[in-house]
Amino acid sequence: MDRIFGKKKAAAPAPTLSDAIAATDGRAAAIEKKINSLDAELLKYKKQMASMREGAGKNQVKQRAMRVLKQKKL
Repeated sequence: MDRIFGKKKAAAPAPTLSDAIAATDGRAAAIEKKINSLDAELLKYKKQMASMREGAGKNQVKQRAMRVLKQKKL
């Protein structure tokens, strides 16, 4: 039957504890980097909104800031 259907691939070894810890640390570092960049972007929008008058332009900046906040929440 192996000639018709082929053989199963060899199973990959289960990750060791140190591999799992390294992967988790890598994900945590990536998330921290993303949060820091989103914080910087939010600060930029906050400064920009402080110098603007009410109107369509400020509403656009406000929408961008809300989008960034939603990304940060995820």
